[in-house]
Amino acid sequence: YQLIRDTLENNPDVRYAFVLGPDSRVIVHSFGQSVPPGLLAANVVEGAGTYRVQVLDSDEGLITDVAAPILDGRAGVARVGLSHHRLAESVSGITWSLVGVTAAALIAGLGVALVLTRALTRPVVELVGVTRAVGRGDLSARARHYMGDEIGELASVFNTMTADLAASRADLLRRMRELGTLNETAAAISGGQGLTAILQGALDKSLDVMSLRAGWIFLADDEGGRTLRLVVQSGLSTAFAAEEAERELSQCVCAKVLRDGRPLIVRDIRRDCPRLSPAVVAAEGLVCHASVPLAVRDRVVGVMNVASAEAREFTPEDMALLDSVGRQIGVAVENAQLWEEVKRKEALRSQLLAQVIAAQEAERKRIARELHDETGQSLTALLVGLRTLEQTPALPDTAQRTAADLKELGKHIFEEIHRLAVELRPSALDQLGLAGAVGSYVRDFGRRVGLRVDFEASGLDGVRPPNEVEIAVYRVVQESLANVAKHAAASRVGVMLEQRHGAAIAVVEDDGCGFDVEAALNAGDHDRPHLGLFGMQERAALLGGRLTIESESGKGTTVFVEIPMNQIPNPNSQFTNSQSPISDC
Repeated sequence: YQLIRDTLENNPDVRYAFVLGPDSRVIVHSFGQSVPPGLLAANVVEGAGTYRVQVLDSDEGLITDVAAPILDGRAGVARVGLSHHRLAESVSGITWSLVGVTAAALIAGLGVALVLTRALTRPVVELVGVTRAVGRGDLSARARHYMGDEIGELASVFNTMTADLAASRADLLRRMRELGTLNETAAAISGGQGLTAILQGALDKSLDVMSLRAGWIFLADDEGGRTLRLVVQSGLSTAFAAEEAERELSQCVCAKVLRDGRPLIVRDIRRDCPRLSPAVVAAEGLVCHASVPLAVRDRVVGVMNVASAEAREFTPEDMALLDSVGRQIGVAVENAQLWEEVKRKEALRSQLLAQVIAAQEAERKRIARELHDETGQSLTALLVGLRTLEQTPALPDTAQRTAADLKELGKHIFEEIHRLAVELRPSALDQLGLAGAVGSYVRDFGRRVGLRVDFEASGLDGVRPPNEVEIAVYRVVQESLANVAKHAAASRVGVMLEQRHGAAIAVVEDDGCGFDVEAALNAGDHDRPHLGLFGMQERAALLGGRLTIESESGKGTTVFVEIPMNQIPNPNSQFTNSQSPISDC
């Protein structure tokens, strides 16, 4: 018993102990009163020398019951109950310790993984974000350089590429701005009517594109460029414009621009423009301006100034743009000046042509009168003499026949002279008017050349066009019929006169061989057969009319002329050729 007590006291895990005798009766035990009956039968040793272990479930928890035979069972069986409580607590403690360590390790691992992941992926994520920003057009976005690995090198290369793209886009935008300005300036120039309107439109467009407040344009008043004349201005006060109206080159900063043909920047108008009074400059509020030459080839025709009300740095790109605009305006100025010169010379040419035609008609009239009066009278006297000579009985027959032949020749010459006089200046035009004169000429023409000629006149009864119009229409019909006789190989000709909407109209149509109108009209001056076409053109245009010729090879020719009867002669009248006049095979 004492041994059992010592065992229980020294081994807290031993919950009970007892010894059974050979006859299975309890000899000694550690229980207070008796061994529980169920415990005795819970773990029975079967056979000598064999111990048996059985786990029992008790109120105190699991207990391992060990039954060990004493002296092979001859002395009985010793049984001990070992509690699992401390073991369970130890196992539980170890388990929780392992769980804690595992959890701590897991948390630490997750933290380390998160830090590493963030450190490794953050540059990539930022690079992706910057890439998307650049894709949206934000070329100012840059990727941060974290380390010198492949990602860092990729970020550096990407930043370099983005910077290059930004520079390229800035250059492209600048070029687009320049081209847009030049295009809008060209549109303003092409849309202007007259030099002043052209310059005003170009100046306004330049100021608008460059966001400048004021500008003004000078043109050189003489070939030597010694005097500048203010032509147009925008945004200037009356006082400022008045001081700029007359400029002596010797007193003006713009002289250098006009002389050298290079742009110039005036950073302080009050200091660098002594020609202007300080009070006017101060009141105007302009600080600086750029002056650019209006150049065309190697000549400067003027100067354009554009000014800012604030201190502004005109960049080289700004000056290059202004220089291009200036050259564009310079070409427009030269074209306008050349156009004015062409119009002046055309007006002078038309005046000279009118005088030539008038002199020609006067000379024709004089020659026709002399042919009719002097030459006609002389031929009449000659014919009378030949008739008398022919009727003289004393003359031999040979002489009488010769006189008769000479008389017939004289009659023919008289008729030809009369025809020439009529063609030079038909008296019927003065006596009968346009319809009568043309009708008479057409009928005579048909008899002479053996053609069928149809003539029709309408709307001219009681209406007399001005003398110049009658002569012009008559000459066009005359020249058209002459061309028919020379070139058309026609069998029929139709002539129509008409007065419609205040204009005299003549149409000459034949069924001849036709010709290439464009080739005939584009022939050089050396091509003498076509001068009649241009003569008709000039006559119609000089009176504000138009001449149209329609012709095609093998399909005849139609000449149409229309001349206003109540319009002041316009030297710039248009000659149209829908297909063109007079047959020429």
